[in-house]
Amino acid sequence: MTRIGVLLAPEAEMALVRIGGLTVLERQARLLARVGCARLLLVAAPPLTPVPAGAELLKMGELGAALAGADEVLLIAAGLVIDERALRAVAAAPGPAMLVSNGRGTGPPEAARGVERLDAQAHAAGVLRLAARSVAAVAEGLGDWDLGSTLIRTAAADASVIRVPIEGIALYSAERRREVPLLWALPRDEAGARAASDAVVAAAQKGCLDWPARFIHPLIEDMLVRLLAPTAVTPNMVTLLTGVIGVAAGLAFASGALWWGLGLALLCGPLDGVDGKLARTRIEFSRWGDLEHALDKVLEYGWYLCVAYWFASTRGTGLPWAVAALIILPALAEAVQGEFYRRLTGLQLDDSGRFERTARLVAGRRNTFLWTWAIFAVFGHWFEGFVAIAIYSILTTAVAQWRFYKRLGAFAQTGDARVRENIAATRYDFLAKASLPSDRL
Repeated sequence: MTRIGVLLAPEAEMALVRIGGLTVLERQARLLARVGCARLLLVAAPPLTPVPAGAELLKMGELGAALAGADEVLLIAAGLVIDERALRAVAAAPGPAMLVSNGRGTGPPEAARGVERLDAQAHAAGVLRLAARSVAAVAEGLGDWDLGSTLIRTAAADASVIRVPIEGIALYSAERRREVPLLWALPRDEAGARAASDAVVAAAQKGCLDWPARFIHPLIEDMLVRLLAPTAVTPNMVTLLTGVIGVAAGLAFASGALWWGLGLALLCGPLDGVDGKLARTRIEFSRWGDLEHALDKVLEYGWYLCVAYWFASTRGTGLPWAVAALIILPALAEAVQGEFYRRLTGLQLDDSGRFERTARLVAGRRNTFLWTWAIFAVFGHWFEGFVAIAIYSILTTAVAQWRFYKRLGAFAQTGDARVRENIAATRYDFLAKASLPSDRL
């Protein structure tokens, strides 16, 4: 099935305004590409309108011919800043569909006004998915009428077009590990554009984090993302810079400049969040993005080895190497089992329930390890703090192991009756009956 994305230019005064570093048209184009549009067509744009990368500029009379051979069209209203989840909801409907707002529930308040009233109960919310031949027929007989508005009225009168309420779209995002309010904005001036940009950056924030990443890093990350979003700096460039700083931290640790090493390592914390947040803000993902997490682990474990090298060389004992092993091996085991759980269930183990999300705040990971070490460092107890990190790592992994088996068992019972029967049949009689709360409690 061939899906074509159709773009409509915003008002001339908003054509160059950037939302989260992108013009509205560029943002729409990237979203349409992410939901499977093979071609992007910008129709009847005024002169000097920036054409998004990969889009074709057409006159209205050329649209019908350009849609020949296509199966369906996905269209976003002119000037609309929309959430990818809304696009996917319309794209996943079992037939022609339009996004609507009923003005109730958990939908964005701005969407209640919509782009056009349909009836007493609903407004069109700016996304249409229609058969390509229907769009071509409307375009050919359009005359001076507005394409977007005409298609909305045409779809509203067609009983076969499914109405997808924006209020029914789930707010929880597994990728963000939290409930994320849906983006829906139709900025008409600079103030509206700033508000939309703030909403885009806020939506890029991940949840279920340790306490430094939750309470300290976002202020730094958001400031840097707002500064970098309009520039040519890419998320991969930020990742590379973080890697260079991480290597410098390791060299500082190995040479005994512990305060310098700790400072640089702590700096890597917020920078590590900037690349992903910048990618989500600008809808600029690459196939190398997942390698960033592997780089984080390599750098972190390298730091502990560098610290062990310094302590071993100055204390004349191999004990620091054992301490480093007690930090790295439990942390690595926890990371592997967490990744296995994610691949199996689609959820992060840290985000699988209320207990896990609460524990994540204080669990031993890079940020909490380093801040704990900093407390010892203030009093000059560098080696004792290094040992404390090892104990922290072991305790965290022990708790994670317990929750891994509990959650894995609960998940297995939800998917296969045979698993439920086997667990019930082999249950130890001396154990009290217990049930886990729902994942979303």
